[in-house]
Amino acid sequence: MVSLLTAGAIAMGSYWQGDRWAKTQIQTRYTSIAKTLSGASYPLNQQVVESLARLTDTELIGVRRRGSLSTNSLGVATTDIAEKIATLAVTSEAIASEPIRLGTSEYRYGVFLRGGPGASSDDVHRVVVLFDDSKLRSARFRAAALPLVTGLSTMFLLTTVVLFFARRFIGRLHRLSLQVDRIAEGQFDGEVDVGENDEIGLLGSGVRRMSGQLQQMWDSLQRTQGEKLLHQIAGGLAHQLRNSLTGARMAVELHHAKCKSDDDSIQMALSQLEQTEDSVRRLLLVAAGKQDNNRPGELLTAVNDVRETLTPTAEHLNVNVQWQIDDQLTGRQITDAPSLSAALSNLVLNAIQASQNVTIAVDACENETAIITVSDDGPGPPTDVQQSLFEPFVTSKPEGLGLGLPLVKRAAERLGGNVTWSREQDMTVFRLTVQTLLLQ
Repeated sequence: MVSLLTAGAIAMGSYWQGDRWAKTQIQTRYTSIAKTLSGASYPLNQQVVESLARLTDTELIGVRRRGSLSTNSLGVATTDIAEKIATLAVTSEAIASEPIRLGTSEYRYGVFLRGGPGASSDDVHRVVVLFDDSKLRSARFRAAALPLVTGLSTMFLLTTVVLFFARRFIGRLHRLSLQVDRIAEGQFDGEVDVGENDEIGLLGSGVRRMSGQLQQMWDSLQRTQGEKLLHQIAGGLAHQLRNSLTGARMAVELHHAKCKSDDDSIQMALSQLEQTEDSVRRLLLVAAGKQDNNRPGELLTAVNDVRETLTPTAEHLNVNVQWQIDDQLTGRQITDAPSLSAALSNLVLNAIQASQNVTIAVDACENETAIITVSDDGPGPPTDVQQSLFEPFVTSKPEGLGLGLPLVKRAAERLGGNVTWSREQDMTVFRLTVQTLLLQ
């Protein structure tokens, strides 16, 4: 009887805890979605809304300022549903306390206002985020059923030995329970206390392995979702930029032809537009899930192109930039020169924008590699983004998308190397390593 009551109590407690956990997770997800989309610079068209709904496991609805629906991921919205959505009040950063019924389903919902440059381009004034309430109920029932089933089957055996081992194991079990709770909350990087080499020690080792596997799965899931969204955003931006760049280049060429001037600045502008058009073309390939063909080139030629391109920017911002290039790299070739140019331009431009003194050192290393070190006296990345600096959409700039450093990492891997960063003597240091070949 005591075992049955205990199992029932555990089930009720698990039901309550599961309900609390599920609500907390929904609130956390809503806060993250609202923070990301409220000031997003890209438009919330139907394709973007449907893609984001799939990625976040929610339903998203865009509402115009006058109350009509702009975009939604629910499919066909009836007049009744549209009227209910139009009357929902803004909840800002909180989920509404009561669910709303739309058709045959109930949803937990949150409503936030849309701002930023993207709002003016898509006429989305408010965004409604819907969470299926049936999933919340399922989480509560699962939380109650599992301990009830397992508790009844194990309670009898545990009761016969718990008094003997209680004093010895209770402290270790409590610590291990806290560590498992942290893992359940998504904190996979904590240290798991294994202790002595006994049953609890083996359990701790298993929890440690489970934590490591969950961390790997979580990282893989984040990378996959980030890459999918990166492809979608890259495609949309690239299509718009390509049309604008084509018009800009034609205008500069017509002006150059009419003026018949030998001004180097016009040639520089045309060169910059051509490089940007090439970058846009590569973005379109990324969005299509393809990869550009390698275009080998000389390492120092690519470095000097970046140097000539960014020197006017540094002079305009009054930033002191020093270049130190190892002559031993003369004649060394890389597998894809545009990838190196894009990666180095990104690192140097970030340094110029964040500091007053920048040093770029290009040195030859062992095993036919070259290392490019970009150092600046800026404050460095904020603490909250340091661990995920090379992940997509991680940025500390208000106007940034967080795509630059992930592209640097991708370029480094394509060139057979890697990219790292550190703080050394009050300097922010990025090191880009690439594989080189001697020209025949």
